[in-house]
Amino acid sequence: MDLDDGHEARLLFGKAHGSSNPAMLIIGAEDEEFENDIDPTVDDYCSHFQCIDLLKDRPTYLIIFLHHVILQFDASHVLCYLHGEMFKGANVKDSRRMFVDYFHTFLDRGAVLKVPVPHDISFELDRCRPDLLCDEGVKKIVKDMQKVTAVEIYSQLEDFRNKRMMGMTIGEKELSELDCERQMDPAAYEMKERMLAEQLLPKVEEATLEYTE
Repeated sequence: MDLDDGHEARLLFGKAHGSSNPAMLIIGAEDEEFENDIDPTVDDYCSHFQCIDLLKDRPTYLIIFLHHVILQFDASHVLCYLHGEMFKGANVKDSRRMFVDYFHTFLDRGAVLKVPVPHDISFELDRCRPDLLCDEGVKKIVKDMQKVTAVEIYSQLEDFRNKRMMGMTIGEKELSELDCERQMDPAAYEMKERMLAEQLLPKVEEATLEYTE
């Protein structure tokens, strides 16, 4: 995710710490009521929204998806996965320090953004304090947790694609701007995406605050 460290920290751990389940109910309706609302110009199999591994490096797309998840689901899985990305390339000292926060935020029994932890990982954590795990052990747990959370994120992405086809997601204006930029000036595309991501970030924070108060 191509955001600076300060914004990354705000995105992952800002106001989201207020709840383990920032979600809201969707007003239901019969399928036929949506038939005329489907936008044929929207590709529901847009490559960026196929899996989190593709999405994580596209900041604007990621923030738009994260906003959707915060409003509709439990955002813990996405945030846990994204935090796991921060361990890649970290040195031993930073990795151990980061894991303590990671553990208390996502894995501990009283974690504010608790995610399901497989038995083998729980067993390992019960055997050793999180601050005493070796670097190899830390990175294995984080990698395994990314695999676990990716399963739920895949379902959330599928929901996002379906809702997007019905015009029920935010950010289409920004995505259209990016499409135009990519066609007109590919060299400026990444700069444009970063700018749009910065503009959208406050909306995610507002949504998080609203549903965690």
